[in-house]
Amino acid sequence: MTPLLALSNLSIGYNRIPLCSPVSLEIYPRDKLLVCGANGSGKTTLLKTILGIEKPLGGTIRYSGKNSIAYCKQDFPNPDFPVTAEEVVAMGLYKKKHSKEQIEASMKKTECYQLRKRLFYTLSGGERQRVSLARCFCQNSELLLLDEPSSFLDSQSKETFLNLLQEMNSEPVAIIAVTHDEDVIRSLGWKVFRLGAEE
Repeated sequence: MTPLLALSNLSIGYNRIPLCSPVSLEIYPRDKLLVCGANGSGKTTLLKTILGIEKPLGGTIRYSGKNSIAYCKQDFPNPDFPVTAEEVVAMGLYKKKHSKEQIEASMKKTECYQLRKRLFYTLSGGERQRVSLARCFCQNSELLLLDEPSSFLDSQSKETFLNLLQEMNSEPVAIIAVTHDEDVIRSLGWKVFRLGAEE
């Protein structure tokens, strides 16, 4: 089977200075992977390099998916920009035909459909994460990248969100999530790749 994503001796960093050892890994459909490491080890930079936001220092990236990679990042829309949760999810379809059914299905999948008319900036951290995840699902991508999904969540919101991610195990989408949170690593039971360490 051809990997969905293949990284070969990928060197990441800035100003020609690597942040970690070269990364080599393969992601297949339905794979769920946690990329772990301390703050500053290059976790977010790895995601941005896969997306083409940052240029690699060396090595290769091969992506064979038909649709673009979905990216759920840490920052959220500006609170001065009054959009509803439903409108945030619709942003995942900005290059495609608008589909209310697709938006509804994605929001129900991430258990946030009841929030659809709420202004996004009034939501809690956990609610925002679920809405952002729904936006990613709207893209119908084969690969989803999550950047520190448990950040800024209280213990109850984190537990709810981790339960949601566990339910994703049966979804066909492949997921790479970066984290330094040991609770996430223990709870999800996904494969783990540690930056700067042997696989």
